[in-house]
Amino acid sequence: MNKKRFFMKKLGMLILLLCICFAVLPSNVDAKKKAKTVKIHSFSSGNKKVDKKIRSIIKKQIKPKMSTAERVKAIHDYIILNCKYDYKNYLKGTIPSKSYTAEGVILKKKAVCAGYAEAFQLFMDALGIPCKTITGTTPSGGHAWNIVKINKKWYQIDLTWDDPVPDEKGRVVYNYFLITDKQMKKDHRWNSSIKCKTSNNKFITLIGKVSKTKESAAKALYEGCKKSSDKTTTIIVPKKLCAESVKSVGFTRELVDIIKEKYQERIISWSYIKSEYGSYNLITIKILQVEEIKKTDTQIPTTQTQTTPTEN
Repeated sequence: MNKKRFFMKKLGMLILLLCICFAVLPSNVDAKKKAKTVKIHSFSSGNKKVDKKIRSIIKKQIKPKMSTAERVKAIHDYIILNCKYDYKNYLKGTIPSKSYTAEGVILKKKAVCAGYAEAFQLFMDALGIPCKTITGTTPSGGHAWNIVKINKKWYQIDLTWDDPVPDEKGRVVYNYFLITDKQMKKDHRWNSSIKCKTSNNKFITLIGKVSKTKESAAKALYEGCKKSSDKTTTIIVPKKLCAESVKSVGFTRELVDIIKEKYQERIISWSYIKSEYGSYNLITIKILQVEEIKKTDTQIPTTQTQTTPTEN
């Protein structure tokens, strides 16, 4: 009799433990599932189709483990790669109303500065990242852009001026990506009580790998152009490395000479755009003509052309 009671008591305890386990298990599964999704905060554009599309984009572009800066860059790049500046209508003075809104960016994939700024603002609101839209002026007239807060510091960001005009498929510029007031004041004017003073040097790794020597820069240029369908690549180098170049030769010419010696390819002509990012230079180089060096080859003169970014 005592054995039977003992057995029943043990069985009861076992059943109780199993019930507890099954009761707890679903919540653990839900927790793991929840950890794999990105929280979307309350936001509204006033257009249900736009809001639905923004939620869909966030689910595809943003990963739970991304830092705030990585999330900002992901949205910056997505908008630029999937929208183009409404340049034709701008020139004709016939810009449609939708180009001034997030709908132009998200659904029509064509907008002007107000649309870019509004769309970015909505994405930041949805991600819970502090952001404000700034209105001011540039040499070309009235303009709109944003400031965004990352790790308790505010930064300037202008997606419109980071989108090449005319549109270049697959190309993103970072001249106005998380920069200071001082950098922005070179061509923007505005009034705001919020100050953006912190250096953006720490964000350089979000853009790409830094080449710290001329040899590594030449390798990055050579390999980048090989992979690119249009023989264009962007290399990142410290400003002080460029400053070490002999003025009569130039930094890009030194890289071309290194490629000739190391990879046995002669770059005959090329063009480049150089911009600043904190303590670094971003140099986008397009190879125009190149040929393999043969032992019997004689020296062929090389030419280089510097161009400046298109501003809108």
